[in-house]
Amino acid sequence: MHPTLVFSPLGIVISVVFVTSMVSVLWWMLHPPPQVEAAVAKARRSISAFRRIMVTTRGMRYDDRAVELACRLGQEQKSEIVVSYIIEVPLTLPLGIKLDQEEKKADEAVNRALNIIKLHQLSAVGSIGRDREAARGILRASREHEADLLILSIDPRKTALKKFSGKTTERILSEASCEVIVDHIPVSDLLSPESM
Repeated sequence: MHPTLVFSPLGIVISVVFVTSMVSVLWWMLHPPPQVEAAVAKARRSISAFRRIMVTTRGMRYDDRAVELACRLGQEQKSEIVVSYIIEVPLTLPLGIKLDQEEKKADEAVNRALNIIKLHQLSAVGSIGRDREAARGILRASREHEADLLILSIDPRKTALKKFSGKTTERILSEASCEVIVDHIPVSDLLSPESM
């Protein structure tokens, strides 16, 4: 007598699962993911190291765009965003003199920037400082807050006049102890009143 083959539905399902998993494993082994160059991997890691991003503001609309840029750069790693406003006090006045108009402008600018950051659900710190020179004040604030990245916005009206960087920007670029990004809005946005 010859034995008869009996196919059970459960046996068929198990066989199909087994064969499918074996084919998947073989395909995976024969198609490894592409190797990432060491330089590419290092660049990716360096961006993810931005734990604290500082952005400067003077209360202008292009400064608000720089704050938005800081938020987007810090979104993935949940960076803390520090907004810094430096009140420049002339040499002819005492450094601690009360400057109501400038202090009010600083408060409004920092609060508007903090609201942008809160929309991104990131940790936000406002900082208002005083110095004789904006560059020195910004550099000091970036060291005090231990910024990993500093974002400066450029007045588009100055760049339209071919004055790309003033002495403040040049000094910060030459003396900063962290990475610096200079944010310049497109020339086409100069015509848009909401960007100013």
